[in-house]
This record gives sequence, C-alpha cells and structure tokens, in this order.
Amino acid sequence: MTRLAWTSLVLLAVMTLGAAAPVAKKPKDAKITLSTYVDKTAIWVGDTFHYTVKAEHDPTIEFVVDNLKKENLNLAPFVVRDIAVSQDSIGTSKKVTQVTLFLTTFETGQAELRIPSFPLYYFTRSAAVKKSTETAAESVAVPATRIGLRSTLIGENLRPRDSREIWQIAPQRWMLPFAAGSAGLLWLLIQLSRRLWKSSKSEKPVRRRSSRRARLRQLRDFLRQAQTISRDSPVEQQRYYAEVSHFLRGYLSESLEIDATSLTADEIESALNNRGQNGLSASVRNILERCEQVLYSPQGSELGQRWRDEVQSELGKFAELARH
Repeated sequence: MTRLAWTSLVLLAVMTLGAAAPVAKKPKDAKITLSTYVDKTAIWVGDTFHYTVKAEHDPTIEFVVDNLKKENLNLAPFVVRDIAVSQDSIGTSKKVTQVTLFLTTFETGQAELRIPSFPLYYFTRSAAVKKSTETAAESVAVPATRIGLRSTLIGENLRPRDSREIWQIAPQRWMLPFAAGSAGLLWLLIQLSRRLWKSSKSEKPVRRRSSRRARLRQLRDFLRQAQTISRDSPVEQQRYYAEVSHFLRGYLSESLEIDATSLTADEIESALNNRGQNGLSASVRNILERCEQVLYSPQGSELGQRWRDEVQSELGKFAELARH
C-alpha cells in the first residue's frame, strides 16, 4: 500500500473517532450548584420521607418559590404531601435556597424507584438588569434521584414458618416436676397452718388488776400526799391539779376498766352512770373540769388558788363514796 493510501486511512479514522467521541458540555450557569439527598435510603410502601434539594448560588440569583406548590409538581410515581422552602446566606458571597419535599408512594413489585427531575426557576439580578422593568426567567434542572423500595412479599423458595416440627413432651418429663412443685406447695401450707395454730393458742398477757383494798390504800395515800403540795407558787398549783387529774383518771381506768385517760369529763360521767356509779359521777366531773380549767385556761393560777379547798373537799367525798 502506498504512503498516500496510508495517510488517507489514518485521516479517515481520526475524523470518525472525532465525530463519535462525546463532548463534555460546560454547565450553562456555573453560579448555581445543586445537590440532592433523602433522609432514608429505602422506604416501605406508604412511607413518607424527606427529599431535599439544596442550591448554592451567587447573591445576584433569586429563585422563584411562589410556584413551588404540590399542585404544580408532577413527580409520579410519588405523591407530594407538602413542600417547605428556606433561604439563607453563607457570608457575603453565597446564598443557599433549600427545597424540602415530603413524598410518599404506593408502588410495589420494584427494587428501587426514581424521583423524576423537575426545574427550578430563577432570575439574575445585576446592576444592568435592575434598570429594566422585566427580566426573563431561567431554569435549572434538578437531577433525578434513586431510592430503594422495601418489599414485604415472601419469595417462592422460602419454607412456611409452621413447617417446623413441634417438640413432643412425654408424660414422664412433666410428671416429676409437677410432683415436686406440688410437694413444695403442700409443705408451705402445712407450715403456714402450724404457725396460725400456734398463734391462736398462744396465751395473751393478762393485765393484773389491783384489789379493791389496794386501790383504797392508794387513794388514801394520794389524799395525804396532795395536801402536802404547796399553795404559794403558781408552779406548785399547776402541779397539784395535774397530779389530781392524772391519779383520778388512772384510778377510774383500773377500777372500772374504762380508758379514762382519753375521755372527757362528760364522757367519764356517762360511763360511770352506765355502770351504776351515779354517786361518783357528779363528784368526778366537778374535779376533772376544774383541773382542766386551771391547767389550760389563761386564769389558771387565780382559779387554782380559789378552788384548792373545794377540790380537796371533793376528793375527800370521792374517797368516802369509793369505800362503799
């Protein structure tokens, strides 16, 4: 082959390759940088997820956000539930416009879906353009985005879950544990019954009452002791009436088997009348009422000095009546 033929062949190949090789196109407007991301890598059918489009651009670019409504976007097979738009600045040289779409889908039978591309419209504001009244809008295309779709369908080669054999339990395996548990419960019941029986049969402490003779001797001794308490100071007067009230209530509690320490003078009088002690009731009530007034009223010291002889006389009457 001649050199001319070789040269023609090489030129033809170079021209053919030059026509077939793709040409890398520079973006129409390098002032806008788009990025997209989703909050879920895969979704179930009916799930709602967030699809965010973030555009970083020069301050001279202004995006049209009024037309970003769910009625205006057709992103089949996805349904647009809602749209949120936010704009912010990055220093003085950049701005950020962020569009968040709330999407859902009801497609089934696929491993993944593609969120379709859609345009974002914007204006370029410059010193020359601001002088004109109208500016033509331009658009930038949001690239399509893939998202995985989970499936709840069971494959044909999977075995049913109830095909596993049920472990058979022989009677010999459960009879022994059942017998041991029953024996333990029976032993607990026996121990409980024994404790209840012992507690019901145990003797309760019986309070020993003093004899009538001993009580009368205590009353006589107290009368002599009460007369020795001084009448001069208010403190001694208070002590006198306090000891009279304490002794009289304790004496009635032991002799009549009533809780006189927690009863009022009227209640003690009623209790005495119910037990046939009508002669004692009036005297006891007068003594206890005067003791309470002296101990708890503001005029206690004055009343105690005035009633001292009367209370001592009432105690003597009480002692005489108690002897009979």
